[in-house]
Amino acid sequence: MADVDSAASKVADVIVEALNASAPTNSTKVPATPEGMAVAYGSLVIMALLPIFFGAFRSVKHHKEQTESYKVLDPDFN
Repeated sequence: MADVDSAASKVADVIVEALNASAPTNSTKVPATPEGMAVAYGSLVIMALLPIFFGAFRSVKHHKEQTESYKVLDPDFN
């Protein structure tokens, strides 16, 4: 029985050492570079502003088309 207990404790020690060795720590984290941050924030700004920009122009174009169609239907339209 003593052999089983010592073998079990050895196995448990090996498992604990393996888990501690493979567990990531804060010191292994790769820091962000300024170039990477610029690319990330730049792409977010572009992806946010381009749809707003093109949507605004489409909205103005649609409004002008609607105004022109009202003028055709109603000659008294100002």
